Amino acid sequence: MSQTAFTSSTASLRSRYSQWQNRNDAAEVLRSYLRSNPPSTSRSCHRRRYSAQPAPRPDDPPTNDVHNVSEQEKSNAFARWGRQRLANREFFTSLLSSAATKRDAKAYISRLKTPAKAASGAITAQQPASARKDPPVNVGNLFGRARAVEESPIFTQYEDELSQSLGEQEILHVAVVKLSNVSTMDDSILNGIAQTLSSLSRLSMAPCIVLEEPEQGDEQTRRKQLAQSADKLVAAIDRASEVGARRLDNLFSFGTDGQPQVFLRKLLTRPLRRGRIPVIVPTAYSEARQQVVPIGADEALLGLIRELAGLNFTPRKDENPEAVAQKENALRKQISVDRIIVVDETGCIPSTKSPDRKHVFVNLHQEYPSLQEELRSSTSGNVSKKHATNLKLFREALRMLPHSSSGLLTTPLEAANTARASDDGASNVGTRRQKNPLIHNLLTDKPAYSSSLPTGRLAQDTPTTSATTSTFVKRGMPLTILPNPHAQVWTSVSTPRLKLTDPRIDLERLVYLIDDSFNRKLDVDAYLRRVNDRVAGVIIAGDYEGGAILTWETPPGASDEDTSRLVPYLDKFAVLKKSQGAGGVADIVFNAMVRTCFPNGVCWRSRKDNPVNKWYFERSRGTWKIPESNWTMFWTTPNLMEETNSQTFLDYEGVCRTVKPTWADGKKVAD
Repeated sequence: MSQTAFTSSTASLRSRYSQWQNRNDAAEVLRSYLRSNPPSTSRSCHRRRYSAQPAPRPDDPPTNDVHNVSEQEKSNAFARWGRQRLANREFFTSLLSSAATKRDAKAYISRLKTPAKAASGAITAQQPASARKDPPVNVGNLFGRARAVEESPIFTQYEDELSQSLGEQEILHVAVVKLSNVSTMDDSILNGIAQTLSSLSRLSMAPCIVLEEPEQGDEQTRRKQLAQSADKLVAAIDRASEVGARRLDNLFSFGTDGQPQVFLRKLLTRPLRRGRIPVIVPTAYSEARQQVVPIGADEALLGLIRELAGLNFTPRKDENPEAVAQKENALRKQISVDRIIVVDETGCIPSTKSPDRKHVFVNLHQEYPSLQEELRSSTSGNVSKKHATNLKLFREALRMLPHSSSGLLTTPLEAANTARASDDGASNVGTRRQKNPLIHNLLTDKPAYSSSLPTGRLAQDTPTTSATTSTFVKRGMPLTILPNPHAQVWTSVSTPRLKLTDPRIDLERLVYLIDDSFNRKLDVDAYLRRVNDRVAGVIIAGDYEGGAILTWETPPGASDEDTSRLVPYLDKFAVLKKSQGAGGVADIVFNAMVRTCFPNGVCWRSRKDNPVNKWYFERSRGTWKIPESNWTMFWTTPNLMEETNSQTFLDYEGVCRTVKPTWADGKKVAD
């Protein structure tokens, strides 16, 4: 193959990639949905549709008849209308540009839809005494309790919550936010953050904010400073939101275990269901001291999560166990804590090993111990104790929540950029604004950019996103790599080779993973005959949610004994359908393959019409459409296109051209 052909191929690839970049299928999906279904809040008790005219606030003065309105009032109304229209345009522009893929847009739209109402036969709370039918015969108090007992007050925290109307029973999606140093925050940054929080609320994600300020002075001084910061934030949110915010001072008390807990649930849930944003001052009532004392913001955040997740539910001693189980289950279904967001000047978790010096995605289950050790031992000026504290907070919080919940660590500047226009002078044509990590994360449940993207590709193709200072955190999943690359390096001369029939591998579940991911049936016997003496290693993510099988392949014209010519080949890369596009499963597997197992490069192939090719293209160092075949070849090997590596390139192409598929579904697909 000539150098001219390589150059022409490279130009063609860049052209195709540019077309992919300029196309936003997700934006088209969201745009068509928003045109036919103007967004509204999911809380039925405060349902509204967005228009150019702002909704009246409770504290607005009463309006007179339209004929009696003065010219000044008309002018003010027109100005408000213009500002609201501009804000709506900015909001929807930000929304549309933040959706990364069509799948992300569809997933978000499905969350927008109102859940089905409870069936008429569903279990509901007990009817009040006034609604019960009287017995047909007046039997006095023979079968009843004494009047004094009947009318005795019973203090319960959850009864009213469980007997709400059906509209109130809709799932409330909540993002618990820790916001640091509001007192020293610039007004423009604070207003931008308020706008972002308002946007989250409009997108059916109710923010619940805990403030954090540095510990200075005595307790009274700290309480005063926290209250002032809360008022400052509430005022900013009131300016940005129609519904506004509410300061909550006396929300916590110390439980028997010494941890702060919400002592009255309605103080928290009522503002959330009405669309108002609670701004919580981290203080708690101490019964021992008979006074309110400041507490740590991390303690307050964990106390909020325990309450919202229904972990503080304590039934009465005389209640039926079945009724208790039903109430507990109903309580936990009412609220879903989907996000833990920390807005802190320290920013993302730094890395001393990765090329871009930051962790854009953290799989806590797999990486937490090593990350904490890396942070403690680092002498870099970019690493602070706050990074380790925030990482520990995410672990403690996500432990109490479902696997679908996630965390985001970002800076005030990043969190404030929803409504921030470019203020760097004249803008360059074609320059795309940086995505707001909070909005992007809400729509996609992903980091601002994939953690498996090569750093070079980020710097060359997406300069706006590569500058992000955010870390996306998931509770995560274990990662199993066989053989362990830290004990046995994956090389072509390593023996004995791993077999898929190894007892450490659940072959039945591995086959199911492949069948589900490819939507095709694997011919297991034929596949084992082909790869069992060639397996370089196997990567398994979680409970067989994703995985990869890598082999050593012999190129045409070479001998199996010539280990120098054996090609590292990705034979199967699979993710369960339910895990595709979420949770970072594909990124976890791909990162393990290219950074741990085959850091010097690996190749694979995919049919030219495979929709996942865009994902492969962004993560590979190069690609080649194999002539006279239906295959596209990808590789991560550095400098493969140089003349000195021409034989390696030809070996890669020969393997990708000649490997025989082993499917048992009978489908005839052109190769």
